[in-house]
Amino acid sequence: MREHKIVVLGSMGSGKSTLVRAIAAGAVIDTDVHNSDRQGADKASTTVAMDYADIDLPNGDRLRLYGTPGQQRFDFLWPILLQGASGVVLLLDATRGTAIAELEAYLGVLLQHAAQVPAVIGVSRLDLAPQFDLEACAVRAGREGRWLPVVPLDARDREQGLCLMDVLMSEMEAGALVAAHG
Repeated sequence: MREHKIVVLGSMGSGKSTLVRAIAAGAVIDTDVHNSDRQGADKASTTVAMDYADIDLPNGDRLRLYGTPGQQRFDFLWPILLQGASGVVLLLDATRGTAIAELEAYLGVLLQHAAQVPAVIGVSRLDLAPQFDLEACAVRAGREGRWLPVVPLDARDREQGLCLMDVLMSEMEAGALVAAHG
């Protein structure tokens, strides 16, 4: 049995908690509190430490999902949660006009704290932002010479979340093969 620690990064309201809950079919430990951040997303509650789910995969492996808090004032937790990560999901909200700038910031976090960790970019809420440029997102993600898959998804849909995890697992396996032979 192998354990995979997966960290989900993204801005407040991007769907991190929703994605973790969907993949775990609701069996999640969370640290949500009433949202008093008027600068943040329009939502009733927000994560202040992390969301956590422990999922047994059909092949016997275990997936440990950690959803990070999205508010900048909790960014000190991101490097802590990234320690020992097997993979990272960067989750973007397509409806936010600042999504590409947020991607830049999270790529910087990855570069600093998890440069060799396989990662994917999930883009949520595309149904509400059909003008969002997935190609520009992919081009930006590849600027550092590290091409990250960009996967559109509905964070509420378990099957789409599991598909995103499949893409991430493929990246993890490819990274392990390169490391073993390169």
